[in-house]
Amino acid sequence: MRLVNKYNDYELYEFESQSELKEYVEVNQSILINTKCVDKKKFYGISIKIKESTFIGIFGGVHGIKPSALIARMEKCILISIDEKIYCVDLKGNGMRWVKEFDSVVYEVMKVSDVTFLVICELGVVSLTYKGEKQWEHTSDVITDFELDSNILRLSTYEGEYSLLLDSGNVI
Repeated sequence: MRLVNKYNDYELYEFESQSELKEYVEVNQSILINTKCVDKKKFYGISIKIKESTFIGIFGGVHGIKPSALIARMEKCILISIDEKIYCVDLKGNGMRWVKEFDSVVYEVMKVSDVTFLVICELGVVSLTYKGEKQWEHTSDVITDFELDSNILRLSTYEGEYSLLLDSGNVI
């Protein structure tokens, strides 16, 4: 197991093999997500700093995009993206609250407010509540870059650059 990156609230680790990750999860009595991944090629783990001894193992596919995570302190959960999915894991009981699957690879999960967050995917953006309810969805050409700026999201795609209003998803 090697440390890939340190963030404010968590650390991301990568494992050499599926068996190494499974053994670590079993020994530490941790949760394992994305277990139904068809083509398991990457093996990650997230150690949560705000809750001692909380570790989440993650199976990843061949996309090469590392997991993204966002801790929602008020909701007492962590949102984890891997491949085309977002997992919401309860930090109190380490159980799964919900799972959402999207039509393309998830790049990142970004906090917008205490009520909503954005899921930036390869082919669009979705605004969700922390309960997993969709607020709005915007489909696009392949997103090549993005930036959150106050109440707008700036997107760059192969078709050009434009911005979305965060409260409605409307193009401005």
